[in-house]
Amino acid sequence: MTKKENRIFAEISIVVPTYNEKENIEILFSEIKKAMPSNIDYEIIVVDDNSPDKTWEKALELMTNTVTVIRRVNIKGLSTAILDGILFSAKKYVIVLDADLQHPPQYIPKLLAEAVEKDADVVIGSRYMKGGGVEGWSKTRLLISKGASLIAKLLLPSTRGLTDPMSGFFLVKKEIVVRNKEKLNPYGYKVLLEILERCKPNKVVEVPYTFKPRLYGKSKLGAKVIVEYIIHVLKLSGWRPFKFIAVGAAGTVVNLVTLLLLKYVASPLYLDYFFIGSAIAIEVSVLFNFALHETWTFKDRLYGTRIRRLALFHLSVFPSAIAQYISAVSLRYGLSINPIIAQLIGILIGFPINYVFSELGIWKKKA
Repeated sequence: MTKKENRIFAEISIVVPTYNEKENIEILFSEIKKAMPSNIDYEIIVVDDNSPDKTWEKALELMTNTVTVIRRVNIKGLSTAILDGILFSAKKYVIVLDADLQHPPQYIPKLLAEAVEKDADVVIGSRYMKGGGVEGWSKTRLLISKGASLIAKLLLPSTRGLTDPMSGFFLVKKEIVVRNKEKLNPYGYKVLLEILERCKPNKVVEVPYTFKPRLYGKSKLGAKVIVEYIIHVLKLSGWRPFKFIAVGAAGTVVNLVTLLLLKYVASPLYLDYFFIGSAIAIEVSVLFNFALHETWTFKDRLYGTRIRRLALFHLSVFPSAIAQYISAVSLRYGLSINPIIAQLIGILIGFPINYVFSELGIWKKKA
């Protein structure tokens, strides 16, 4: 134990969601007891989803004045179990860890010390920052984890700047969860994302730890979990990618209609000077898209003045516009493709670049 951990006196609730963890629960309790120093007042809250192997029954056998067992009948879900445990807890800080010892209890004092010393609302046990690590994972499992983290960082501003927003091992001040409980709609397996995005913690810090192999039982990762994760992230983002696609589709129509109008009102810009007509159509669609993003897609992230956002929007979509313009002009003059088709192909090429720069550039998380 470090001097910093010895210096603090704090209280903490340890929430352990369980489902078919009977073989692990006694070992976990023993490891927690060994890990907790005398200067930390703690309680353990087991939230079991009526496990077929009767994990709840085993936990009751081991119950002491520091252990509470909640058996949920006809209710299932890791995230809701964690939320119930947090709301039931009696201490200022709550730490969440799995029952399978993949989250080693000896790290609990480290997370708690960081929370107290830095007055953090959330402290995340990170596998991916310097000093952290993962044991026993295949390259495929590691790739899935990194890919999921990338998706979260792209769609959820609250996760950017963090090394491990997917962590299941974290500490949170109970107060921020209680204050925001009406906003929480936990789904799937990654309740930390829900807390980061909905509770808006003022300070989040990370502590490195080494993720251990499961002691007993089977991992619950499967296709269903992956699908639930993607749905959860999309919900937390307000389904923003789909809104962006809808705005992009509408902008495509505006772009092509503008070009078509030029054919009739200024035909040289459509045929002989397509490179100018294409640029005009792109600019009209950019202004149209900006207006819709302001009032719909990113309406909850309007920081700074509108003029500033418009200028930044042009800068952020510049790579997309250039890709679109070069593609359209090249197809038109290089392959003599119909102007409308050339413009449409250019739009499709520029779209993914447009989304990434809009999400990460103009309508990003407030600093």
